[in-house]
Amino acid sequence: MEEKEWELKELNGADTQDEELPLDFLHDVELEFEAVLGTTKCTVGDLLRLAPGAIVELDRSTGEALDLYLNGRKFAKCEVLVMDEKFGVRITEILPPEEE
Repeated sequence: MEEKEWELKELNGADTQDEELPLDFLHDVELEFEAVLGTTKCTVGDLLRLAPGAIVELDRSTGEALDLYLNGRKFAKCEVLVMDEKFGVRITEILPPEEE
């Protein structure tokens, strides 16, 4: 494992406005994406009656944008694509960060 020395300097608000932060060390961090087709609610009885071939109706219409999650947080809207017999998504909107 290679060690790197970082030189830290004291910053004030004006210093951070025009400087780019070095983010190269983050390039190999893995993130998990999930595209959610839709959701629904059911009773335990309905769940117990499910069998192969059962159809579950979801809350989305055909052509409606899907929610794209990044590490469990909704971050974009997207549409489904089929690419070489695999599904993919095209991002149509990046959502503003949630205020916590």
